[in-house]
Amino acid sequence: MVTEPCSCVAVVSSPDVKNLNDLIDFMIAEGTGLTRPQALAYFEKLTHTIEYFVGQGYRVVTPLFRIQPSITGIFNDKKDTFDANRHKISIRTSSGLRLKELPSKIKLEKVDIPQYNPVPQIFINASNSEINSSATSGGIAVLKGDRMKFDSSDSALGIFFAPVKNPANEIRVNLYSGIKPSEIHFLIPELPSGDYIIVVKTLSRNGKYTQEGSLKQVIKV
Repeated sequence: MVTEPCSCVAVVSSPDVKNLNDLIDFMIAEGTGLTRPQALAYFEKLTHTIEYFVGQGYRVVTPLFRIQPSITGIFNDKKDTFDANRHKISIRTSSGLRLKELPSKIKLEKVDIPQYNPVPQIFINASNSEINSSATSGGIAVLKGDRMKFDSSDSALGIFFAPVKNPANEIRVNLYSGIKPSEIHFLIPELPSGDYIIVVKTLSRNGKYTQEGSLKQVIKV
């Protein structure tokens, strides 16, 4: 937990996920002398062997990992026996020596956190069919883009018209006929003449903060 107001925590950003096929591809790379059937056979034999010994109740320790069965649940007394309704057998795993030494060898690179802000791209004025150009006060409009879905009952979220000369005096759209991540149909509010920036505000994935995105083009009313 971070207690200092200016403190931050780091989050590991994995570049991708590697599955069994990726591991096999790496194992049989040119120069290793292994074929895919051989690599798969070795992996399956090792897996079967570990399953066998753990299934017999053994604790398996290798340089890569440690595996052992365990039982959770409360027993009434020393004479009490295993009851599937009260007890559970689990498999516990932990890092072996090789994995424990790995963190000191990992090279770190600071990267920007992926952004999931809404991306409005196309504003269509249904009154004259103009695109990314004008808005008719009180008319119908369509906004297209990505990640734009929001809860219209939340007054902090939605589509806002922010005057270019005074963006703080933004005017919220209150009537929507359809809200999808890629397309929103709505009634343009009554707007004084002027130039506006269209802003879309949505809720973050964890629901803790508001994120927003703006149409690149200035819209004239």
